[in-house]
Amino acid sequence: MARRRDAAATRAAILSSAETRLRADGPASLRLDDVARDVGVSRQAVLHHFGSRDALLRSVVERAWAGLFDNLGALAAGAGSLDPVAFLELVDDVARTKGNARLGAWLLLSQAGLPEGFFAGALEELPSSVESDTPDNAKYALLLVGAALFGDAIFGERLRQALGLPDGEEHREAFRHWMASLIGGQSA
Repeated sequence: MARRRDAAATRAAILSSAETRLRADGPASLRLDDVARDVGVSRQAVLHHFGSRDALLRSVVERAWAGLFDNLGALAAGAGSLDPVAFLELVDDVARTKGNARLGAWLLLSQAGLPEGFFAGALEELPSSVESDTPDNAKYALLLVGAALFGDAIFGERLRQALGLPDGEEHREAFRHWMASLIGGQSA
């Protein structure tokens, strides 16, 4: 007889399957039946844990963004000042490589949204880790590079085409290093 998973393990498995499928094919292609089949549960079990397809999507994105904030908090809590390259690589991994910028944009623009105050205070400690002449300038620099990386993840390839710039990982990395110089005070 097959051993049943507890509710937390089932919920985690559903989230992992949905995340894998979302990264591969985007939100429009997510089917609860496919996720249920991946996990070995019924469609009703998926609905029991999440209530709706939109709630499952929101949970996947919330988990990814919460993980990003935890990782950024750990970087900020490290010894000395924040390593700008490590910061940008981490944000790029979550935003572009893992596909969460596109998913987050979709979610923020959809009716599903994210809960009010979801981001409140999540990065309060981060600006103190950035070398800057004022706390506000550190926040503005982080806002600029965060928005640039999320924008790059969503439409960077098309924008580079429009600007006549080459695309590809080498050029994306050069852009991240240039941005790192903005928050790290080093030359690019």
